[in-house]
Amino acid sequence: MVSQTVHPAITYYTPDEPSGRIVKDAPLRGHGKAWTLEAYEHPTYPSPLNVRVGDAGIKVWMVILWLGLCDDDFEELERRYGNILTREDIEVAKWYYDLHKEWIDPRLEEEARIA
Repeated sequence: MVSQTVHPAITYYTPDEPSGRIVKDAPLRGHGKAWTLEAYEHPTYPSPLNVRVGDAGIKVWMVILWLGLCDDDFEELERRYGNILTREDIEVAKWYYDLHKEWIDPRLEEEARIA
């Protein structure tokens, strides 16, 4: 049996709780949620570049980059990365990206210049 690390605090973001919900002293349950380690609440929030999705903790900007490489085809992205991302993870990454494009787009542009 695999044990999960208990974290002092995790902040989860979902369409139902876009400002975040802090969970303390619990293992990560990232499936279908955007999240970051530590407790964040107004007026302090993490950089959207550090927010992750899923149990694997893939950064939102990376999921959006991969989605672009799949021509915005959620099913294709799920086929390619289904071992680490679920459809719900992809959907919440897209939702979070849509809220924070002004932060994430420059990172995506930087990646495009590097590639």
